[in-house]
Amino acid sequence: MDDYKDKQNILYNLFVNSVKKNKISHAYLIDGNNNEDAFDFVMAIVKFLICENNYTMFDKCGNCNICKRIDDNNYSEVKIIDSDGLIIKKEQLLELQSDFSKFGVEGNKRIYVIKDCDKMNKFASNSLLKFLEEPNDNIIAILFTNNVHKLLPTIISRCQYVRLKNEKILYDGKTINNFANFCCNGLIDKDNFINDESNIKMINSVIDFIKYFEENGLDIFIYLKKLWYNSFSERDNCILGIELILNFYYDIFNFYLGFNNYFFAEYYDLIKEISKYNNLDKIIKKINCCLDAIDNLKFNLNINLVIDNLLIELEESKYEYS
Repeated sequence: MDDYKDKQNILYNLFVNSVKKNKISHAYLIDGNNNEDAFDFVMAIVKFLICENNYTMFDKCGNCNICKRIDDNNYSEVKIIDSDGLIIKKEQLLELQSDFSKFGVEGNKRIYVIKDCDKMNKFASNSLLKFLEEPNDNIIAILFTNNVHKLLPTIISRCQYVRLKNEKILYDGKTINNFANFCCNGLIDKDNFINDESNIKMINSVIDFIKYFEENGLDIFIYLKKLWYNSFSERDNCILGIELILNFYYDIFNFYLGFNNYFFAEYYDLIKEISKYNNLDKIIKKINCCLDAIDNLKFNLNINLVIDNLLIELEESKYEYS
């Protein structure tokens, strides 16, 4: 865990203080936020919670018998569930529940980790939900994913949500793919949305919002009701509005990379103009801010709070990557 004391200082302190105060949650949902070493952090948490040497307090604790066996997936009180091919099946959850229904033989805590839990099929998800609804004081669940929005809301609501910081935003092929997949698989049907006359007003509202923000920054708060809430007051259409913003910034992303597949092709001049206020790092940061805001709305966070936070984070990107 000490390896993450600086990189993930908030989460480090969360777990350290939870152990000190004996207030460990029965279930954690850890959003890897596309950190390359995210699952290593998850396993460091497991060792910290299980190891009798209190992992953070001993520099060489990672070499003790328990920690080595956890690394080798050979410690009976820790179970790692991974996808069987492309999915996690119901049978894997039933086997886990059967194993954990028996008394532990090696320690007073038992932990199960579901890696890439977004790959659970609906039967596995329902089996896990039943397990989470009847928590055992000595059993801790750790669910790990980089795709929180694919989980059942009922599962999310039964876990303590933990999101890793990702200070290094990469725009390699994998990242570009993730953005493209999200933009293609969100609420918006790209092929039909812009050509539907009933969506014209919504599109114009988003364009006006982006233009004003890019030119005036946080002064937009003065006109937020007019520029946002008059068009996007309910949760679902607020998510839709942010997806439109995300698609606009993704068009700028494509502009930088020399691609010509634009969602807002009719607004090419505006895409080109706003690209002057940004650079590639800033646009990637803004896309990530939009993704975070969509996730937060799906977690039923207060709409006003989410929009305020989105604007502040978008503004910060101007200075963070200048």
